[in-house]
Amino acid sequence: MRIFALSDLHVDYPENLAWVESLSRSDYTGDVLLVAGDISHDEPLLCRAMEVLRPRFRAVFFVSGNHDLWLRDSGYEDSLAKFYALMERCRALGIETRPQRADEGGPWIVPLQAWYMQPHEGEGSLFVEKQGEDPELGMWADKRAVRWPQFDGHSGPAAYFLSLNDCDVTDDRQYPVITFSHFLPRPELMFWTEQEFAATGLPPLDPQPRFNFSRVAGCRKLDEQIRSLNACLHVYGHQHRNRDRLIEGVRYVSHCLGYPREREQGRVRGVEGGPLLVWQQ
Repeated sequence: MRIFALSDLHVDYPENLAWVESLSRSDYTGDVLLVAGDISHDEPLLCRAMEVLRPRFRAVFFVSGNHDLWLRDSGYEDSLAKFYALMERCRALGIETRPQRADEGGPWIVPLQAWYMQPHEGEGSLFVEKQGEDPELGMWADKRAVRWPQFDGHSGPAAYFLSLNDCDVTDDRQYPVITFSHFLPRPELMFWTEQEFAATGLPPLDPQPRFNFSRVAGCRKLDEQIRSLNACLHVYGHQHRNRDRLIEGVRYVSHCLGYPREREQGRVRGVEGGPLLVWQQ
């Protein structure tokens, strides 16, 4: 049994939908796929992608990303209503959204719902100051495409989504634990190492000097949940920069399809072979 990782499919781009549809119908039928969010803001397209993926794998797990909860061309009153509707659609399609064992004798798979915490929301933000940035995030589409209800009893969407996660599910500790989320759990994951950047061959220029991704990257309490579960591996998405890092005993892996232009520019790399194998037993 093998476990593969994939995120940020963005199948509203025809090239990306074709990439998903081109995946083998026979190579993965005994395997598990973790989809770490951002399939599409368009619900029919999201469901179409799920319908393509589900029969190709023995099981497909999913957590939603920010694009999945956009309200463009949507009749939902807010993004939380859309989230719960998507969870129902996933269940109807046979897509897993709750913790369970990957196989008898195999690891636990624990989806972790999350959202990002902005710097004004408290100490849990992954914010790192950036010179010349736009603090209003004028180019960030979530400001126009996401709408939240009042989160009674919670400080905001990040706290609410984290409260949905079951961190007591693996108390026996007998089996390995693999977690996954859309959003980043640690600030170190945002940045290329010197060696990684040199390997891209890209010019040392910031393609978006006014945009500070760290304002919307994720939250620190997500990593607290990962470690409370004693996870050995965490898969994430969101940033469109693929990583494979070992930090304080946990392996963090991102394998995003990203936008076609990012692949053409070499900013998203390594997706030619399909989903990434992250576990084998």
